[in-house]
Amino acid sequence: MNMNMYDTIFSRKSIRKYYQERIEWEVLDDILQFADKLPMLYDGIKVEYKLVSNIEENQGFNGPFTVKAPYYIVLSSEKKENYLLNAGYIMQHISLYIESKGLGTCFMGGASPGIGLKKTIRYDYVITLAFGKPKCEPYRDPMDAKRLPENELVVYKEEVSWDIHKLLEAARLAPSSINNQPWRFVVYKNRIHVFTKKNPWFARPMDKMKMIDMGIMLANLLIAAEELWIDVKLTESASIMSKTFKNNEYVLTVKIG
Repeated sequence: MNMNMYDTIFSRKSIRKYYQERIEWEVLDDILQFADKLPMLYDGIKVEYKLVSNIEENQGFNGPFTVKAPYYIVLSSEKKENYLLNAGYIMQHISLYIESKGLGTCFMGGASPGIGLKKTIRYDYVITLAFGKPKCEPYRDPMDAKRLPENELVVYKEEVSWDIHKLLEAARLAPSSINNQPWRFVVYKNRIHVFTKKNPWFARPMDKMKMIDMGIMLANLLIAAEELWIDVKLTESASIMSKTFKNNEYVLTVKIG
C-alpha cells in the first residue's frame, strides 16, 4: 500500500518489531536519493546521512530505546544554531517517505551508535531512524493515536478556517520522544505562534531531544501546508522573544498567507 507523505502523517505508527530481511537495493537507493535532495529547514547547516545495514553484523546500538531493525539511517550534523530543529525536520521527511512505501520506521532518540560506527560519522551525532519490513500492520486509524487532545495544545485567539485546523491536526499527530508531545500553539487567522514546554530541572538532559521533536512536528505542519496549498513562512517575533513564560518557551512563528 503506497500513500503520499501527507496521507501518511495521519495513518503511520512507530514500528518496533521487524523482519531481519533485505530490502531491494532500488528501494534503498530511492530513499537515499530522496534524502540527498531534501531542502534544509535552515540553510547553511551541513549534514550527513549514513545508511547502515544491521543484517550481516550487529551495529552495536545501545541504550534503553534501541530497536532491532534490518536498517538504520544515522544522521550527523554540524552544531550550528537551530541544528536540532533542522535535524528533526529532515528526518521526519525521510521517515514519512519510507512509511509511504509500506515500510515501518521508528526514531531511536535514546539510543547511541557503537564505538566502531561512531568513528565513521562525519559530524556531531544527532539521531537514528530504524526501518525495515514490519512484523505488524504499519498503519492505524488516527483516532487510535495516543495524543493529547487539541484543547490541551492549542489556544485559539481568533476563529480560523478548516485548513488551519488541519495543519494543527497534522502537527498534533507528530511522534515524539517517550510521546512527550512538547509543542504548544497560540493561533490567529494569519499566524501560529509555536512554543515548547519547559522541562523541569531534573529532565533538562531531554532538552536536546525536545528540539528534535519540535523539528519533527514542523515537518508535519509544513508538509500539510504544501498539500493544502497554504502559503506559510517561518519567522521570529522579537516582541514574543523578549517575554518570559512560566511553563513554555517561544520557538518561532508560522505566518500564513
